Amino acid sequence: MGTPEVDVDVVVIGSGAAGLCAALAAREAGAAQVLVAEAEGVIGGSSRLSGGLIMGAGTRYQRALGIEDDADALFHDYLTVNRWNVDAGVVRRLADLAGPTVDWLGDLGVEFAGQLVFGGDERVPRVHVPVGRGAGVVEVLTRHVREAGVDVALGRRVDRLLVEDGAVVGVAVADDEIRAGAVVIASGGFANSPELLRQHFPSAAGTGNAWYIGADGARGDALRLAEQVDAQMIGHDRGLRLLHTGFAKIYEAYLPGWLMLVNQSGHRFCDETAPYGMMDFLVREQGDRVFALLDHAVLEATALGSARYKQLIPGAKNRSPHWNLDVIEQMVAEGRVIRADTLEEVAERLGLPTRSVSGAVRRYNTHVATGRDADFAKDAKFLEPLSTPPFYGVEMRPSTVCFTAYGLRIDSQARVLDNAGQAIPGLFAAGECTGGVVGAQYVGSGNSYANCTVFGRIAGLAAAGLAISR
Repeated sequence: MGTPEVDVDVVVIGSGAAGLCAALAAREAGAAQVLVAEAEGVIGGSSRLSGGLIMGAGTRYQRALGIEDDADALFHDYLTVNRWNVDAGVVRRLADLAGPTVDWLGDLGVEFAGQLVFGGDERVPRVHVPVGRGAGVVEVLTRHVREAGVDVALGRRVDRLLVEDGAVVGVAVADDEIRAGAVVIASGGFANSPELLRQHFPSAAGTGNAWYIGADGARGDALRLAEQVDAQMIGHDRGLRLLHTGFAKIYEAYLPGWLMLVNQSGHRFCDETAPYGMMDFLVREQGDRVFALLDHAVLEATALGSARYKQLIPGAKNRSPHWNLDVIEQMVAEGRVIRADTLEEVAERLGLPTRSVSGAVRRYNTHVATGRDADFAKDAKFLEPLSTPPFYGVEMRPSTVCFTAYGLRIDSQARVLDNAGQAIPGLFAAGECTGGVVGAQYVGSGNSYANCTVFGRIAGLAAAGLAISR
């Protein structure tokens, strides 16, 4: 129980997946009074708007499908993809608890699709797709939080932490102060703040047409609160960007399998069906400006068939909102897509070396004819020739900002560390507001949601333990 000096045992700032998991875990651990303070007028934050895919290894859902996987394999993949440039101790905890957390969500009533998917380049599928996506997960968590007696205050944007003798002892909303045995920051990212995006995720802001797919409340509240306690920050210029045409601000995670990409030198540089986390890195290596090439035949085929994404998420539409004949023709009329009877003219109008582009397409068509991509090993079923005029070309940049990964540095118990490397008494954090968990290379679908749910539970448990002991 909390001491007489506190109003509640645990205050959680933010009601996304991290905050809701923290609140529920705190109650499960024995905290009698838990309050969730949400800045917006609706529960769920960006978690409610997301696909809700969750990465986990060794789950009962994998075992039911005969998939052999474990936390050691996840940890190995995670560190390898990130070239060890993450806080390995924290990631070890994520790898160990991601699977059990997926099972815990299932116990609460989250329903998962019968098919698992690949999040990135792992050897076995370990990404779980919730029915109802992120909103479905938030709905289940919200129901349990309310049934557990957690108070949720909407429209209450915490503007400062209460600190006494170096310890966090509560929060304040304007003149309203709430004293607590422990505080969990789970306030999300900062992609809805253009200023913070420029400061801390410049490679996203610098593409010239960045736009965010998350919640309005992602304004970097955690960064402001961190300054009050000398919290250590980590993860500069980390997050996830998706390659986009700029036609309209419509989310599309994957490129159609038949698309061909070239860089500013007119050379092909990758397998165009690469996972989007890998594609972000590949495009960054090309100066964040690449070009898509296609012909009329594939556009006519899209009127009858699908986008032929390499990765198809259960329940998702297999049709592209951008790469279809109607949209492309409209963008040609608006001058945003180049159309010409020859590839040389397309290249010239895009400002690309015509000889390089022509040679790249000839070589690509040779791969199509032989049924083997000798350069980048793209699956033969996605190889389509570029040979039917008119031809089309469009510039693409990594403009869609999915989330940010710069934030509070935490340890494996979700305690916030100060600049001296010490845990700040009474302060915990989880989810998108933290740094060091998601690396410079996004591991793949489900990485972010796993981070939120796993460390939300860890933070809630630890915060309750501290509050009860005070």
